[in-house]
This record gives sequence, C-alpha cells and structure tokens, in this order.
Amino acid sequence: MDPAGLEVYEWSEIGKLLRYLWLMVGLVLAFAGSLLVAHILIPSMVTSYRLPLIAQRARPIFYAGAVLFFVSAIVTLLIIIGLSDVLERFWPDYWI
Repeated sequence: MDPAGLEVYEWSEIGKLLRYLWLMVGLVLAFAGSLLVAHILIPSMVTSYRLPLIAQRARPIFYAGAVLFFVSAIVTLLIIIGLSDVLERFWPDYWI
C-alpha cells in the first residue's frame, strides 16, 4: 500500500461511488416497498373491507413500479461495479 495521499480524481470517483451506493439503497427500499404494497397490503386491506374492491386495480401500477425499481437497481449495480476500479488505485486487495 502506497502511503501517498489521494488525488482529486480519486476523491471524485469515490464520491461518485458513494452516491451510487446510496442510490442503490434507495432503489432497493423502493422496490421492496412497492412490492409490499402490491402483493400484501392492498389485497389484505381489500379482504378486510378497509379499502373498496376498486383498489385492486392499483396493484398492476405498483407491480410495474417494482419492476422499474428492480431494473434500475440492476443498472445501478453495474455502474457501481464499473466505478469500483478506483479502489484498486490505493488499495489493491479490496476484497479482504
């Protein structure tokens, strides 16, 4: 490990990597929330008569949102993998 400090480029790339990591957390939470609403909350509340039967029509919208969030999370993961090359510049064995 080289004791030299990090340059502006490395700090910039680390900043991008951290932003995409936080975006990934948000996308996974949005995916889980959308799937939870579509698959559990709406049917449960309709069968317990807390929501009208017409609320079942909103389920495909939440399912489509879940698919969109999932695909966005996969794309973000691929971007994160590409940006992780900056770690090798100052820490060659980052898998430890």
